[in-house]
Amino acid sequence: MERHIFLNLLDRYIEGSTTPQEQSLLEEYYKRLDTRSDLELSVQEEETVRLAMLQNIQARLSVQEPAVPLISKRSFKLWYAAASILLMLSVGGYFYLNQAKPVNKIAKTTVSDITPGSNKAILTLSNGKQLILTNAANGLLASQGATKIIKKSNGQIVYNAPGPAIQSITAPAYNTISVPRGGQYQIVLPDGSKVLLNAASSLTYPTTFTGNTRHVELKGEAYFEVAKNKEKPFIVKANDAEIKVLGTHFNVSAYADDAAITATLLEGAVRMSKGDISKLLNPGQQGITLNNQTGIALKNANVEQVMAWANGNFVFNDVSIKEVMKIAARWYDIEVEYHGNVQVKKFGGTTSRYKNLTELLDNMSETGRIHYKIEGRKVILMN
Repeated sequence: MERHIFLNLLDRYIEGSTTPQEQSLLEEYYKRLDTRSDLELSVQEEETVRLAMLQNIQARLSVQEPAVPLISKRSFKLWYAAASILLMLSVGGYFYLNQAKPVNKIAKTTVSDITPGSNKAILTLSNGKQLILTNAANGLLASQGATKIIKKSNGQIVYNAPGPAIQSITAPAYNTISVPRGGQYQIVLPDGSKVLLNAASSLTYPTTFTGNTRHVELKGEAYFEVAKNKEKPFIVKANDAEIKVLGTHFNVSAYADDAAITATLLEGAVRMSKGDISKLLNPGQQGITLNNQTGIALKNANVEQVMAWANGNFVFNDVSIKEVMKIAARWYDIEVEYHGNVQVKKFGGTTSRYKNLTELLDNMSETGRIHYKIEGRKVILMN
C-alpha cells in the first residue's frame, strides 16, 4: 500500500499536480540518487543513502513550525500534513532505491521559489557586544550585572533577574534584540513577560526593571504577554505613542514604513496615549494613531487577521495587493516590483507562513487575477 502511495505521488509529479513542497522533495530524492547512478550499491550503502535523504527531508520539514510557539492555540493540521509527507517519502524512498529507476521522466529543473522566514535575531548587550542568537549554543550567553541571559533548548532567550533587593541597588543596563527581515524571535523579559517579535523589528529593554514602571521600546511589530504586577505598570513606547498595561495580552504594530501605529487588545485592558490624548481599549478593540498626528481612533479589531502572524499564518480580508506584499516582503526578505495597476487590486485568503512564497503567490494568482515571476529574491507582479 505504501509503495502504491509513493508511485501515485510520482505520477502526480509528472502530471504537474503536486504541491511545490512535494515537488521539491521528490526532485531532491532524484538528484541525490542520480549522483550515484553509476555505482553498484550494497544493501548497507543503499541504507546509508536512504537515511541521509530522510534526515535532510526531516530538517527541511522542521523549519515549517516556529521553534517556540507563543500562543497556546496551534494548528494540528500543519504538523499532520508534514508528518504524512515525510512518511510517504521515507517508505517510498526505500522502494525507489530498490527499483530500476522508474522516474526517468522527471524533469531536473525546479521552479524558482523562496523559503519562509525562521527564528533568527541579534542581541546587542549594554557594552555594544553583539550575539547572533540563531547559532548561539544553549546555556548561559552573557551576564549583565546580576542578570543572567540564557538560551534554552527550545531557542527561547530568558533573562534571570536578581531579587528586588539587589535590583534596587543595581543600575539598569539596556539590551536590544533585533530581528531581521525573514525572521522572528521570542524572548522572556526579566519580569517574566513574554514577547514574540515579528520580522524587521527590534525591542530595547532594561536587564532589570527598577523604579515604579517597566519601560520597553518597540520598533516594528510584537505580541506581548505581560506578567501581572499592579505596582509596576508595563509601558511600550512605539514611535511617539505609548501603550500602558498592568498585565495583559496585546499586539503592537509600529513599522516605520506604515502610515499608522496600531495596538490590538486580546485580553485585559490597556491605555493607549499620544501627547495629551489617551484612550482605554477593551478586549477585541484596536487603537489606531496616524504618524505625525495626535488623534487616536478606536475600532473593533479583526483579531484573526491581526494575530495571524503570531499563529503562523497569513490571513487577509479584502486587503490591497500592495499591503499583502509589504507584509510578505518582511517575512520572505524579498523585493517586490509592480507592472501595471496590479497593486491596487484586493485579495482575501488564508495560508501558512511556513509555506514557500509560491503558495501565497499562487493563491493570489487564482483569486486576484494577477501573474507573477520570481527572479532571485525579486518578485514581479503583473496583470
